[in-house]
Amino acid sequence: MTFSLDSFVAVPLPHDLYAQLAIRYPTGVSSVLEHVIQDFLDRTEGDFAAMQDKPRENGVQWDALFLPHGTQIRTKYFGKYPIAEIAAGEILWEGRNYASMSQLARAMRGNTSNNAWVVLELKRPTDRDWIRADRLRK
Repeated sequence: MTFSLDSFVAVPLPHDLYAQLAIRYPTGVSSVLEHVIQDFLDRTEGDFAAMQDKPRENGVQWDALFLPHGTQIRTKYFGKYPIAEIAAGEILWEGRNYASMSQLARAMRGNTSNNAWVVLELKRPTDRDWIRADRLRK
Protein backbone atom coordinates (compact mmCIF):
# COMPACT_ATOMS: atom_id res chain seq x y z
CA MET A 1 0.00 0.00 0.00
CA THR A 2 1.33 3.46 -0.92
CA PHE A 3 0.64 6.49 1.26
CA SER A 4 0.80 10.12 0.30
CA LEU A 5 2.26 12.67 2.71
CA ASP A 6 -1.14 14.38 2.52
CA SER A 7 -2.67 11.47 4.45
CA PHE A 8 -0.64 12.16 7.62
CA VAL A 9 -0.40 14.91 10.22
CA ALA A 10 2.41 15.79 12.59
CA VAL A 11 1.47 15.82 16.26
CA PRO A 12 3.96 17.38 18.67
CA LEU A 13 4.84 15.13 21.60
CA PRO A 14 7.33 15.74 24.39
CA HIS A 15 10.64 14.22 23.32
CA ASP A 16 11.02 12.14 26.49
CA LEU A 17 7.56 10.60 26.00
CA TYR A 18 8.37 9.67 22.40
CA ALA A 19 11.78 8.28 23.45
CA GLN A 20 10.19 6.01 26.09
CA LEU A 21 7.70 4.72 23.54
CA ALA A 22 10.45 4.13 20.97
CA ILE A 23 12.45 2.10 23.50
CA ARG A 24 9.48 -0.20 24.15
CA TYR A 25 8.27 -0.42 20.54
CA PRO A 26 11.26 0.47 18.31
CA THR A 27 9.61 -0.65 15.07
CA GLY A 28 6.05 0.43 15.69
CA VAL A 29 5.74 3.81 17.42
CA SER A 30 3.26 5.18 14.89
CA SER A 31 1.11 2.04 14.95
CA VAL A 32 0.98 2.10 18.79
CA LEU A 33 -0.12 5.74 18.70
CA GLU A 34 -2.69 4.96 16.02
CA HIS A 35 -4.16 2.08 18.09
CA VAL A 36 -4.27 4.13 21.31
CA ILE A 37 -6.03 7.01 19.57
CA GLN A 38 -8.52 4.69 17.84
CA ASP A 39 -9.24 2.99 21.17
CA PHE A 40 -9.85 6.40 22.80
CA LEU A 41 -12.20 7.44 19.98
CA ASP A 42 -14.12 4.17 20.24
CA ARG A 43 -14.48 4.46 24.04
CA THR A 44 -15.62 8.10 23.95
CA GLU A 45 -17.93 7.95 20.92
CA GLY A 46 -21.02 8.15 23.13
CA ASP A 47 -19.65 11.25 24.89
CA PHE A 48 -19.29 13.07 21.58
CA ALA A 49 -22.76 12.01 20.41
CA ALA A 50 -24.26 13.33 23.67
CA MET A 51 -22.54 16.69 23.16
CA GLN A 52 -23.83 16.91 19.59
CA ASP A 53 -27.39 16.19 20.73
CA LYS A 54 -27.51 19.14 23.17
CA PRO A 55 -30.42 21.35 22.30
CA ARG A 56 -29.52 24.88 21.31
CA GLU A 57 -31.50 26.23 24.29
CA ASN A 58 -28.71 25.04 26.59
CA GLY A 59 -26.24 27.60 25.33
CA VAL A 60 -24.26 28.98 22.42
CA GLN A 61 -21.42 27.36 20.49
CA TRP A 62 -18.60 29.84 19.79
CA ASP A 63 -16.15 28.04 17.52
CA ALA A 64 -14.93 25.14 19.71
CA LEU A 65 -16.07 26.82 22.95
CA PHE A 66 -19.54 25.99 24.32
CA LEU A 67 -21.09 28.75 26.46
CA PRO A 68 -23.91 27.34 28.60
CA HIS A 69 -27.12 29.11 29.56
CA GLY A 70 -26.35 31.66 32.28
CA THR A 71 -22.91 32.60 30.99
CA GLN A 72 -22.18 36.31 31.47
CA ILE A 73 -20.13 38.27 28.94
CA ARG A 74 -18.46 41.61 29.62
CA THR A 75 -15.94 44.00 28.14
CA LYS A 76 -14.26 47.11 29.47
CA TYR A 77 -15.21 50.20 27.50
CA PHE A 78 -14.37 53.72 28.69
CA GLY A 79 -14.01 52.51 32.29
CA LYS A 80 -17.36 50.72 32.36
CA TYR A 81 -18.19 47.03 32.12
CA PRO A 82 -21.37 46.39 30.15
CA ILE A 83 -22.60 42.83 30.73
CA ALA A 84 -24.44 40.57 28.28
CA GLU A 85 -25.62 37.02 28.86
CA ILE A 86 -26.38 33.70 27.23
CA ALA A 87 -30.05 32.83 27.74
CA ALA A 88 -32.24 30.30 25.93
CA GLY A 89 -29.56 29.71 23.30
CA GLU A 90 -29.19 33.41 22.46
CA ILE A 91 -26.62 36.15 23.05
CA LEU A 92 -28.54 38.97 24.74
CA TRP A 93 -27.53 42.52 25.66
CA GLU A 94 -29.75 45.49 26.42
CA GLY A 95 -32.84 43.72 25.11
CA ARG A 96 -31.27 42.77 21.77
CA ASN A 97 -30.23 39.40 20.38
CA TYR A 98 -26.82 39.16 18.63
CA ALA A 99 -26.01 36.55 16.00
CA SER A 100 -22.35 36.26 17.00
CA MET A 101 -19.89 37.18 19.71
CA SER A 102 -18.14 39.47 17.21
CA GLN A 103 -21.35 41.43 16.66
CA LEU A 104 -21.84 41.64 20.42
CA ALA A 105 -18.29 42.93 20.99
CA ARG A 106 -18.76 45.55 18.27
CA ALA A 107 -22.03 46.76 19.82
CA MET A 108 -20.73 46.77 23.40
CA ARG A 109 -17.66 48.78 22.36
CA GLY A 110 -19.34 51.66 20.56
CA ASN A 111 -19.70 50.08 17.11
CA THR A 112 -15.92 49.73 16.72
CA SER A 113 -14.07 46.82 15.17
CA ASN A 114 -12.61 44.48 17.81
CA ASN A 115 -11.28 40.96 18.19
CA ALA A 116 -14.01 39.42 20.38
CA TRP A 117 -11.62 36.73 21.67
CA VAL A 118 -9.37 39.45 23.10
CA VAL A 119 -11.84 42.06 24.37
CA LEU A 120 -14.54 39.84 25.88
CA GLU A 121 -14.39 38.23 29.30
CA LEU A 122 -16.66 35.34 30.25
CA LYS A 123 -18.08 34.04 33.49
CA ARG A 124 -19.83 30.72 33.05
CA PRO A 125 -22.23 29.52 35.76
CA THR A 126 -19.48 27.32 37.27
CA ASP A 127 -16.73 30.00 37.17
CA ARG A 128 -15.78 32.08 40.21
CA ASP A 129 -13.93 34.74 38.26
CA TRP A 130 -14.07 36.43 34.88
CA ILE A 131 -11.84 34.78 32.25
CA ARG A 132 -10.69 36.39 29.03
CA ALA A 133 -12.24 34.49 26.12
CA ASP A 134 -8.96 33.74 24.35
CA ARG A 135 -7.72 31.88 27.46
CA LEU A 136 -10.74 29.56 27.32
CA ARG A 137 -10.26 28.55 23.71
CA LYS A 138 -6.69 27.34 24.28
